[in-house]
Amino acid sequence: MTDARPPRTAALVLTYNAPQALARCVDAIAAQTSPPDEIVVVDNASSPPVTAAMVSPGDIPLRIVRSEANLGPAGGWAIALRDFLDAGATHAWLMDDDIVPEPECLAALWSALDERPSSPFVVPVSIQPDGSVGRWGSWCGFLIGRDIVETVGVPMAELFWWAEDTEYCHWRIPQAGFPLRFIDKAVVRHDAIRQVGDPPAWKYYYEARNMLYLHWHIMHRVGWLPRNFVRLTSRAVIRQKRGRLHCLAAIGRGVFDGAFGRLGIRYPIAALHERDLDGMSSGATPVVPPPVPGAAAEPDLGDPKSGSASVA
Repeated sequence: MTDARPPRTAALVLTYNAPQALARCVDAIAAQTSPPDEIVVVDNASSPPVTAAMVSPGDIPLRIVRSEANLGPAGGWAIALRDFLDAGATHAWLMDDDIVPEPECLAALWSALDERPSSPFVVPVSIQPDGSVGRWGSWCGFLIGRDIVETVGVPMAELFWWAEDTEYCHWRIPQAGFPLRFIDKAVVRHDAIRQVGDPPAWKYYYEARNMLYLHWHIMHRVGWLPRNFVRLTSRAVIRQKRGRLHCLAAIGRGVFDGAFGRLGIRYPIAALHERDLDGMSSGATPVVPPPVPGAAAEPDLGDPKSGSASVA
């Protein structure tokens, strides 16, 4: 860490129309053995708006930053990190509202950061409801130093949904000389609270558009793009129960707009809401497997967490 100020951590949580998940997330943050100095909830135009009465931060100061428009995870995280730069914290701990950090998570991240202060970008492992373990450089509870955000800027708000985390965490930050490090002792639980039934057509559009834009206009290489497009179109044809042609048309429109760099909110979206979380069990704690030696460094745009943040 190059910042001369005493370390001060702000926990940033992005939320949209998910009061149960938000309360659960804030409860877990407040229960940390090494709690943050502040919790900042960025409300992505929830209806009704998020209020302090909806959460229980304990003794940790809480701020709510509201956007009057739903800007997707890309725009929401851009707001969150701009606010972080304007405030006084030296480090940000970022997570979507569907993340539940284990009590030792932040302490484990700080321990890893203290061991290598020149590399202030550390990421926990993420346990899914089925017990599988993911290592994603996404909005799953990573801890990042202020100097990195000052160097690389904030996420691309114009991406709106999908691949905004890949562009920021797997490409822009490492390209600036700040490698991502996964910390197996730091654990969060992730539950895709909005994934119920068939994905809407607009998700196919933004996934196709942003995958193409990222590879052609930012990374300037084909990489895994053909494989991921095969996966996307196969999903629309085989797994989609209804509206297959509509979804395929959305993919085609996304390819066109991605090729010509037409970003922003260009496809109409429909609101998604959290499912009822009452009575849900966190499940058994699985054994976290070791990293795979020599694993490919190129970001996988098929990452199931990419773009799943608090959106519409």
